[in-house]
Formats: sequence, structure tokens, C-alpha cells
Amino acid sequence: MGKRKTAREKLADSKDLPRVEVVTDKMGQKWGSGTVVIPAPMEVDAIMRSVPRGRLITINHIREILARRHNASFG
Repeated sequence: MGKRKTAREKLADSKDLPRVEVVTDKMGQKWGSGTVVIPAPMEVDAIMRSVPRGRLITINHIREILARRHNASFG
């Protein structure tokens, strides 16, 4: 059995992300049509760290930022 990854190692492992994909039929029933961005963990972390101390950011706002950044319909 291999050595367990630390949280930092997991965060740095972006695999093949970020990726923009076309929405499938099943996903489209809930979210609508268009494209969806699947972000890299480091990208989401950077957005969260950019929020000033004492301020709040919602997951929907993070999704909007990511969608705009990657020219996708939603995140």
C-alpha cells in the first residue's frame, strides 16, 4: 500500500483540469443546455483565498467567476 497524499498534494494534483464540456442530456434536465467548466482544485483555492478577511463568497459566485473565466455557460 502506497503512502497517503497530504492535503497540499491533493490540491496540487490537477489531473487534466480545468476542462470545459458540453452538457449531457441528463445534466441538461437540471441545469439547462450549453457548456460546463470543471475547474482545477488550485483555481478554486485561489478564488477563495482572494476573498478579503471578514468577507463572504458563495459557491454560486465562485461558479459565476469560473464560468466567465472559461467562457462556459455555468460552473
